[in-house]
Amino acid sequence: MKLKVYHLIFFALFVVPGFSQTPTQNLRGKIIDKVTQAGLPGVNVHIFPLNLTVSSNPDGSFSFPKLPIGRYSLLFSLVGYDKSTLANIELGSGKETILSVELSESVTTLNELVVHKENLKDQTINDMVVVSGRQFSVQESNRYAGGYADASRMVMSFAGVTSSGNDQNNEIVIRGNSPKGLLWRIEGVEIPNPNHFGDGQGSTSGIISMLNSASLANSDFLTGAFPSEYGNALSGVFDLKFRRGNNQKHEFMAQLSVIGIETSAEGPISKKGASYRFNFRYSTLELLLKSGLLKIETGGFSPAYRDMNFTLNFPTKKLGTFALWGFGGLNLSDDKDLNSVQNNQGKTGVIGLSNTYSLGKKGYLYSVLMASRERSKEFEEILLSNKNWVVNKQKLFQYDNLRFSSFYNYKISSKASLRTGLVFSNLGYEFDDNRRDNSRNRLVNFLFENDNKFFFQAYSQLKFNINRKISFSGGIHYNKFLLNNNQTFEPRLAAKYQTNRKNAFSAGFGLHSRLEPISVYLLKRQKTGEIFEKPNKNLGLTRAAHYVVGYHRVLNPNWNLKIEAYYQKLFQIPIDTSQRSLFSILNASAGLIGNVMTNEGEGENKGIELTLERYFYNNYYFMFTGSLFDSKFLARDGKWRNTVFNNTYAGNILGGKEFSVSKQKNKFLVINSRLIWRGGNRYIPINLAESIKRNTTVNDVTKAFEPRLPNYWRIDLGLALKINLKKATWALSADIQNLTNRKNIIQERYNTSTNNILYNYALPLLPIFSFKVDF
Repeated sequence: MKLKVYHLIFFALFVVPGFSQTPTQNLRGKIIDKVTQAGLPGVNVHIFPLNLTVSSNPDGSFSFPKLPIGRYSLLFSLVGYDKSTLANIELGSGKETILSVELSESVTTLNELVVHKENLKDQTINDMVVVSGRQFSVQESNRYAGGYADASRMVMSFAGVTSSGNDQNNEIVIRGNSPKGLLWRIEGVEIPNPNHFGDGQGSTSGIISMLNSASLANSDFLTGAFPSEYGNALSGVFDLKFRRGNNQKHEFMAQLSVIGIETSAEGPISKKGASYRFNFRYSTLELLLKSGLLKIETGGFSPAYRDMNFTLNFPTKKLGTFALWGFGGLNLSDDKDLNSVQNNQGKTGVIGLSNTYSLGKKGYLYSVLMASRERSKEFEEILLSNKNWVVNKQKLFQYDNLRFSSFYNYKISSKASLRTGLVFSNLGYEFDDNRRDNSRNRLVNFLFENDNKFFFQAYSQLKFNINRKISFSGGIHYNKFLLNNNQTFEPRLAAKYQTNRKNAFSAGFGLHSRLEPISVYLLKRQKTGEIFEKPNKNLGLTRAAHYVVGYHRVLNPNWNLKIEAYYQKLFQIPIDTSQRSLFSILNASAGLIGNVMTNEGEGENKGIELTLERYFYNNYYFMFTGSLFDSKFLARDGKWRNTVFNNTYAGNILGGKEFSVSKQKNKFLVINSRLIWRGGNRYIPINLAESIKRNTTVNDVTKAFEPRLPNYWRIDLGLALKINLKKATWALSADIQNLTNRKNIIQERYNTSTNNILYNYALPLLPIFSFKVDF
């Protein structure tokens, strides 16, 4: 068996590549007006280094057929529009490269010079975003070491973004905020947590994402002072878009890795431009354990998962473009030991129908209808001292959401545009929480609800470019939650001053809010016997005011420097009503919260961030990010304390280089690396003397959240060999997290057997090997 494997690897690396001399591929795309989304004819598209020029067709499409594989840059120019450049576009033999290009109408007068506009990565797809936003691509998700093709893990390299502490989870902390404040959107509408093995109610993370990067188009990530379009977000926004399938050619992908077995297919449905794209993944570890090929000790924990996603795209002549899209995931885990058996099951399903309808030169109407189900079940049995097994807990939490979102983007002039929209959400829920009451020797129901409530949002935002130097964006967002009729009015404002081609200053302000999971509002508290009450039903939305100022300097066409300072005042924060309790929802990541709460808490985040980046050019890239910040909360006792996530400082250094390793330039060796470094999380220390005395864990609440765990750091390494054949691209890769096997402490605990303090650690050295073929 070993000999056969060796022969297969030798054949793949040295024999098969010799079959291809000069692989070629098509590069094509479509150019549209950024505000109206209408196709732009007559755009001159110049490709470097070939020095060829084509013009876009009446629908805005263009094509460069049968180009030699490699990297190219494109320059787009049209009279009356800003010139635009897309640099270092990778062209491989396995898949066509299909681009979607948006041009902005020039605001110059006849006597002004038309300025060349680079497509900088810190410029978001949504042009209403002025501060604290960044666009990211599939290439970045795959390029960053330790990213596992997961958007959440990738953005941990961005300024102001850190992990929550546990490496096995992709939970992110943005500017010291709780991970609960993150909003996930796809195709312009809010979605449930798109991750496997989430941490419970309100979780925005998990062990692995259901949405692999190969299924996504370029998307936006926001970290503060969001435009009015974004509601129900407190700390950050993932604004994702699915990639559309190839509408001219059938293409396929297969991948085998430690994470999963994955397949995808895409291609045309008809000659009128309709296309499909499907992706499916199955847990590799589950298959290996079931087959007996892998025999490892898992400590009784057996995880399994599978997921899929798809898009069906249908352009029409009169009704615009329709897209049917969706994703789904299933995860299962069993955890057994001598005294307990626990089974957990999570299911998520999302399906949406969107329509983009062009209104000609004055704008477009975008609408989307989305239905989702998020279901989690938990069952546990325990062994009593009399050797009988009894049910200890049995829980069901299910959210069935139906959302309709629509906005009209109106082009007032070349200088101004207005976006106005509505969002209707029908939030359905079914809760059944049963826990064992040992005093009565039976299960007691603490929450049983089956109903739905409405959440309404409306917004309007104006973008106005006064001239080439000064622009601003302002608007308002309105929320109303019909469970308790709580409502908010949230103004947003941002401005940018471009002093010259290399320097720009920006500022932004916004009020923002976030709903808690409905299970928080409907918590039942036992009064006497079988009588319960709902003390949290009238809780208001958690709220925050964001202030941001920034400076951006283009050092040269490939180097950029960005600095942002921010202040966030959090108010109406749910905290425990008890004067003795230190609980604030700002320290919670997820889970069913059993506290009786009031909106009397406060919080405060402030900091400064720096990003120095060299974009991928001449086959290498580099990025340094650094953050200094302070995150505080105020509980019922009136004392300000550090939040759990107040790490004080965080930094990243990452870079990579691509080497051509063949005369035909069809084989490439890619090396990527990343260093992550930050302060440890805050915690409540253990009072060792009292713990020994009482033979149980006793915390020293007088020093709550004062100490910090030791500094967290790790080095990740990514290696890949890409081989371009005549009609396929092979890729063998290794993504190695924690290369030095650093033991990062994430928690301390008291051991009653040894009477000392022990530590839990983050993940050790973890290699993720994969083999992928595009054809």
